[in-house]
Amino acid sequence: MTVRRLVAALALWASFGGPAAAQEYPHKPIRMVVPFDAGGTMDVLGRAVAAQISKQSNMRFVVDNRPGANSAIGSAEVARATADGYTILNVSPSLVLNGLLRKNLPYDTLKSFVPITTLGIGQGYVLVARQSLPASSVKELIAASKKSDKPFTYGTPGVGNAIHVASEIVALKTNMPMLHVPYKGSAPALTAIAAGEVDLMLLSPATVFPFLQSGKLRLVAFTGMTRSREFPSLPTMKESGVEDCVIQGTWVGWFAPAGTPKAIVEKLQSEAAKAVATPEVAKFFTGGGFEPDGRSPAEFARFVRSESERFAQIIKNAKIEL
Repeated sequence: MTVRRLVAALALWASFGGPAAAQEYPHKPIRMVVPFDAGGTMDVLGRAVAAQISKQSNMRFVVDNRPGANSAIGSAEVARATADGYTILNVSPSLVLNGLLRKNLPYDTLKSFVPITTLGIGQGYVLVARQSLPASSVKELIAASKKSDKPFTYGTPGVGNAIHVASEIVALKTNMPMLHVPYKGSAPALTAIAAGEVDLMLLSPATVFPFLQSGKLRLVAFTGMTRSREFPSLPTMKESGVEDCVIQGTWVGWFAPAGTPKAIVEKLQSEAAKAVATPEVAKFFTGGGFEPDGRSPAEFARFVRSESERFAQIIKNAKIEL
């Protein structure tokens, strides 16, 4: 081959970006790592968005549930993945909380990931009590607590997650002694409160319905700024006489390994934003007590940093330790 032909061939090869780049992203399924059990709120919401994106684009997803250590196991899996856009993390505030509460994590919460977007933000938690507990309001709950010779127990899906932190805020603001009973995931925690193994629990609105129909739970209050659209007759904590106890719930967001190309991150965000804006997905989110979001990567990055600062203060005030 002459020099001229070699140069021309190299120029042609370069114009396609080489063999690997010749295939437009994505040319294979994207692995969405969910660091929680299948069937939980974060899992279901992430799957709904992924399914809608598959309908509206050429993107295909494979869900990989990697539960354990309050999302740290699945998060570590994504942190060490190749930064090519084919592995993303579908996670809750547990990612931020792990960075504040756990030592020797194999990743840095703010440096090992690039934020893609927030899929949705919860509007609050429903405070529920076991059906046999003689209290149907916060006032009655506090009165019963004062008469009891032992603290109320509250269940959570594990140590150091958003529900754990929120529950400690409730205990602090109501001045009720409460004993934490962590379970290994959402399913066993829900089973525990329904069976009356623990006294109280904070739940997302969507999670409450099946248990209300079976008469296994008693509604007490809503932690949001305004009343829940799902339970409009349920008073907020403030309306119940507890000032400064607004907890607007959890969020679900997507992250990619640090170093993922900006164009790929923006494409993922764009498709996710379109997905959560569709009537079907938006209705699914709002029905579960979440507001669809879809903000830009830059906005999400600022949000994550502000969440880290907010949770750090809450953890300090509530003296939460692992």
